[in-house]
Amino acid sequence: MNMNELLHEVDSIVSRTINPFFKENKTTFMTQKQENQDKKDNNQHDTGYKLLFSHPELVRDLLTGFVKEEWVWEIDLNTLESVNSSFVTDDLRERHDDKIWRVRFKGEWLYLYLLLEFQSSDDYFMAVRIMTYIGLLYQDIIRTQSFKKGDILPPVVPIVIYNGKSAWKSPCKIRELINPVHQSLEKFTPHISYWLLDEGRVGADNLEEFKGNKFNLTAELIAFELCKSVEEIREHIARLHQHLKEPENQQLRRTFAMWLSRLLRSRLKNDNIPEFQELKEVDSMLAETITEWTEQWMAEGEAKGEVKGEAKGIGKGELIGRLRLLQQILNKPISSKEELIAMEMSELKTLCDSIEKEWQAVQN
Repeated sequence: MNMNELLHEVDSIVSRTINPFFKENKTTFMTQKQENQDKKDNNQHDTGYKLLFSHPELVRDLLTGFVKEEWVWEIDLNTLESVNSSFVTDDLRERHDDKIWRVRFKGEWLYLYLLLEFQSSDDYFMAVRIMTYIGLLYQDIIRTQSFKKGDILPPVVPIVIYNGKSAWKSPCKIRELINPVHQSLEKFTPHISYWLLDEGRVGADNLEEFKGNKFNLTAELIAFELCKSVEEIREHIARLHQHLKEPENQQLRRTFAMWLSRLLRSRLKNDNIPEFQELKEVDSMLAETITEWTEQWMAEGEAKGEVKGEAKGIGKGELIGRLRLLQQILNKPISSKEELIAMEMSELKTLCDSIEKEWQAVQN
């Protein structure tokens, strides 16, 4: 659970236990305005991804750190170059979200089609889309490079990068989507597949190999997506800045800062977060945010008569919310709601007092 989800949960507890009026008027369904805002946040996040994979360093680390197939070790990564190409799909919308790169492989060009997918669930017919895009890319290559009769087209490797919450379960091979009917028809069945990076299923354990000297930018990107607390994000910002501190990496640092700004704007539901230009600026904002959240929570508690040690006027939901918030801020294991609900009020107050003392010690 990240900080934004935790704050939302705390707000829900407070609303149900302290403010009956709010409870009567609160809806459990997302309004159209919220849906539109979520789409706006996702679009900003998506464009940030495209900016990141406009850097050859990200593509290089994606190939060497995650694809890891035999052909990867035979390509000349120094020849990576972006291909400016946009073409119209069957629904007449241009594909601007994807990135196309090419690289030298045994003296010939190899094309890498990076399909950046940002949606809440996987696309069952992605293999069909891939086949369409590859065909359109080949048409574009033939037209722009003046291919003629007898010329051989370059190979294209489709790579789907997916960051949805649910696991990707759709077939990666198009033949798995086509009814074979009869063995003699096999020769007419397309044999196209794509390589998939399902970020949510990489797991923190799999990212361990990239710690220390084996630094990988794509691994850092995934690590940011998997962060469960503000402190985790700050740790990765420090690590990223340390590896990109040289002047020649300024543009890459700037792109990561912009992407993080958009990620946090979406995660924290805060449109006021500016477009930062440096990683240190993002870190400073997060440090201030932790302090602001804590001060705001304590001020709200006092306004409702929740002076520490005072039995009257303290709701159990308030104490549970405060406890879990403080645990999150201190980067401690967060107690489950069921566990805390089962505790007596006296036990909750004692636990809350001890954690607040720990927080005060950290502040001092």
